[in-house]
Amino acid sequence: MANRNRARTEQLAREIIEQTGNDKVSQLDLDLASLASVRACADEFLRTHGKLDILLNNAGLMSTEEVITEDGFELQFAVNNLAPFLLTLQLMPALEAAVPSQVIFVTSMMHKFGKLDFDSFRGWKKYSGGASYNQSKLAMMLNASELAERVRGKRIAVNTLHPGAVNTGILDNYSTFAQFFLRRLFIVPEKGAQTSLYLAAQDARTMPTGKYFVNSKVAKAGKHVGNRKLQEQLWELCCEYCGVVPVI
Repeated sequence: MANRNRARTEQLAREIIEQTGNDKVSQLDLDLASLASVRACADEFLRTHGKLDILLNNAGLMSTEEVITEDGFELQFAVNNLAPFLLTLQLMPALEAAVPSQVIFVTSMMHKFGKLDFDSFRGWKKYSGGASYNQSKLAMMLNASELAERVRGKRIAVNTLHPGAVNTGILDNYSTFAQFFLRRLFIVPEKGAQTSLYLAAQDARTMPTGKYFVNSKVAKAGKHVGNRKLQEQLWELCCEYCGVVPVI
């Protein structure tokens, strides 16, 4: 498990061990707002683990205020797209060593309302938390779709999913008034995790790839997903941002 809050991760690890009896649970420090932290996390995993059967890119955030990261990127674009993009590429050797393996991206149906403004990745002229969030999830979808194409035939399944509107810490930046209503409308985390668990439990040898799932079923992704020209443009830019030259 990789998380930026070591204490919370250790507590969750204890709960997993107590409930399952499986003590093979390790923790990694990871701050998705820092590309250096992403690299360090991947390096530590590769140093201590030879193979990675399933990579679940689950963490994300919503921000009502614009924040620029230490790397100079708008926070939602960095955390929801750049970080999982880089982490996945850095962990590719472990995924390749474990084939058949899986990469799962937890995105959002809001990607369908997203529009890419390439000039906003380092800061918006006029910030909108909603537009930024939708864009970040669209970027994640496009990069995941492009990754699926680039590793096709390598026995690495790459899929995305919408977990539903889930009552988690993602709502913490909203006003108390907004949280009062939203937390009553959103589903509990246990239900929100069902599609992730469904995909993780599938046999990677027979898994489809390049698909978008909702309620544990294949669903129709947004109209921009699958546009190879747009995907390649974003992919190349993200590689430049992350300072990587992927071999895939």
